[in-house]
Amino acid sequence: MIKYKPKDIAGKLAAGFLKNPLTPILGIVLLLLGFVSLQMMPREEDPQIAISGGAVIVALPGASAQEVEKVIVNPLERKLREIKGIDHIYGTAMENVGIVNVAYKIGERREDANLKLYDKVMQ
Repeated sequence: MIKYKPKDIAGKLAAGFLKNPLTPILGIVLLLLGFVSLQMMPREEDPQIAISGGAVIVALPGASAQEVEKVIVNPLERKLREIKGIDHIYGTAMENVGIVNVAYKIGERREDANLKLYDKVMQ
């Protein structure tokens, strides 16, 4: 049988660990410590995730969903894209009503962003 001789430092380190009788014990201790720390770590089943955003709801009685989209949702989405600090805009058109949801970027102050949203809608 040919004996393997490591050529670099990583191979020498691995060979040293494999020859040492304490290596399996060290591995078991590390696994147990990891398991214990995982059990002690606080965690929630359903963590609270708050995404700041706003919604604009506009009623147009007697209009179809296509009319609401063309008259309300699309122009409102174009106008709201001009606001800085908005991450996503989601528009929905239904019969008689159009809803545009706005998600702000992380770190945006909710009060300032809602004020900008209100000002842009009122223009």
